[in-house]
Amino acid sequence: MISERKKGYGKLKIIIDICMTVLLFILMAYHYVGVQWHEMIGTVMLVLFVLHHILNGNWYLALRKGKYKPGRIFLTVIDMLLLIDMFLLMSSGIAMSRHVFRFLNIPVSMAWARGTHMTAAYAGFLLMGFHIGIHYGMIMRMIRKAFFRADTADRCENNNAVWTWVFRVITVFIALYGVYALQKREFIDYISQKVQFVFFDFNEMALSFFLDYAAIMILTIFISYYFQRFLQRGR
Repeated sequence: MISERKKGYGKLKIIIDICMTVLLFILMAYHYVGVQWHEMIGTVMLVLFVLHHILNGNWYLALRKGKYKPGRIFLTVIDMLLLIDMFLLMSSGIAMSRHVFRFLNIPVSMAWARGTHMTAAYAGFLLMGFHIGIHYGMIMRMIRKAFFRADTADRCENNNAVWTWVFRVITVFIALYGVYALQKREFIDYISQKVQFVFFDFNEMALSFFLDYAAIMILTIFISYYFQRFLQRGR
């Protein structure tokens, strides 16, 4: 009974995390969904974000426990930066709201809110990739425990050596393209506010847009996953 409850709890956490990642991609595609849908999806993202932190509340309790080795420091810094970024993203989004939170009528500089929202959106997308990469091993273990029987998961893990290397090679090529996509989509210029407004190509196919963003996400996951492993080996 307890095991089934844990499994259900694990499934809920994974489903929430997957939904947040999918919604993040949709939110970045502002020009495809429009202002009203962007705000509504952002509100759903806010609710899921709060649920995510409630379900992972033990992380806060563990902050004062144990030693801070390089790997843990890296993990904590990324997670804290993501938390701050999401707070800025959502507070600036609420301040600019023309539909969902319009009734709040928050007295704030629209120039500040717009600039903060742009920077936090693009920085947050990268930080989300770093966050996933750091927790990649844990996420895969949770998926196996939540959705597969123990004996099936063990067999898959033992018979997967060749496919693991194939997957790694493919990931390297996607990550390399992600470097190009990062420059093409002007992430650094938007984060640094070198460019004050986001320019969208309304004639671009949605598939091209989402493939570029997926490549950037995979690049950040790749970097943080292997950097974390490097830090752990150096302990």
